[in-house]
Amino acid sequence: MGRQTFYDPLSPTDAWFLYAERPETPLDIGTVFIFEEAASVPGRRGLGELEERIAARLSMVPRYRQKIHRARFQVGHPVWVDDPYFDLGYHVRHEYLPPPGDGATFRATVARILQRPLDMRRPLWDMTVVHGIRGGRIALVNRAHHAMVDGVSSADILTVLMDLTPEGDGSVAPPEPWVARPAPSTLKLMVPLIRSRFRRGAGSHSFRRRWAFWRFPYGGMLSLITNMYRPAPDLFFNRKLGLQRTGRGVKVPLAQFKALKESAGGTVNDVVLGVVAEAMHGWLVERGERLPNSVKVFCPVSVREEDEHGALGNKVSGMVFDLPLADMTFPERVQRISRTTGDLKRNRQAVAAQRLAALGGWAPARLMVLAGRVMPNQQGGANINVTNVPGPQFPLYCGGAQLLETWPFAPLYPHMGLGIAVVSYNGDVYFGISADGGVVPDADAFARHLDRAARAATRPAA
Repeated sequence: MGRQTFYDPLSPTDAWFLYAERPETPLDIGTVFIFEEAASVPGRRGLGELEERIAARLSMVPRYRQKIHRARFQVGHPVWVDDPYFDLGYHVRHEYLPPPGDGATFRATVARILQRPLDMRRPLWDMTVVHGIRGGRIALVNRAHHAMVDGVSSADILTVLMDLTPEGDGSVAPPEPWVARPAPSTLKLMVPLIRSRFRRGAGSHSFRRRWAFWRFPYGGMLSLITNMYRPAPDLFFNRKLGLQRTGRGVKVPLAQFKALKESAGGTVNDVVLGVVAEAMHGWLVERGERLPNSVKVFCPVSVREEDEHGALGNKVSGMVFDLPLADMTFPERVQRISRTTGDLKRNRQAVAAQRLAALGGWAPARLMVLAGRVMPNQQGGANINVTNVPGPQFPLYCGGAQLLETWPFAPLYPHMGLGIAVVSYNGDVYFGISADGGVVPDADAFARHLDRAARAATRPAA
């Protein structure tokens, strides 16, 4: 008797990130981790232990040995299946910078790694260890497809690789035996699809649908539709993208943002958005661009429930709103943002967007594929994407080497040549700026304005 087949369906949200991907906009979430090159305790080897640690802990993140399987004729959404040819050596690579390993060479290497599409025939992740960085450091460039993790609250392999102390557990267990389960046939994939169609007519299901109808956040839906269809300003970085990628980073002490929160009001996230708006204002003025009163921003928001932390798949939605760019003081800017985000939270716009996305489960897969290909911008017609993720405020270690810095890089979406990802870690806030080098040749200038805005906002008034 043959082994039992296995598959795990992608949710409509997960599948959307596959349908909406284009060659010039791979939807991968990238993070650059900077470690000490040498372990701080005897007997540990820092990232030299990486492959052993991954092999020992892969069973804790099963998605990392699974790949996308598409049913013939697109009878349903794709499913996850075990990869029978899984090879860890394909997913963990090493690169060596030529001396002196300066910042420009390192940034160019990271950009080249992040712009390379993931192989859709294999599990959708990889890691590259970059050696030879000046200053006794070593980097880990981690990538995972957006269909696999949501970048806001996800089951990621880094969460099981890190330790809270340099000593860690002091051991690397041998990997557990693993044999891939067979993938299902197209016929087997069709059976639950047909059953679900019959169940939709059942009385109990009809009752649940009526109950869900009354509980739907209609205020959030109205806000979402209004913001999506309000024309966005025509900015120079909202153009058709190419394949070239570039990036910059800005680090600011978290204490500065907390001080800004106390003086300007709002939340830390409101202050972060205020700094982005302030930097955008200064950058556009310096470039001689027409300065709009506002820019439409998309902010991903986790809608993961408390009991869903660590669960697989995307539980991410987002808010679309206007970020003020007109001349005003920084406190005024933050107060405007705070009022807007407060209203959106109260009317549950992010929840409405997530519920709307879930309706994709009722649409035929072919229709979803077509929608993903023809929609010019699946982020609500926004000009720019800003992701802010709070991280741990204590040091982490891998193989006895301390994690010094963490730089996030969000994917670029169609016609959105600039994106900002923000993460806090161990007392600092890291801004990762992703850009299409052909559309935005001066990402370094925007980074300079971002740094200036964050520091000027905390400077006491004369």
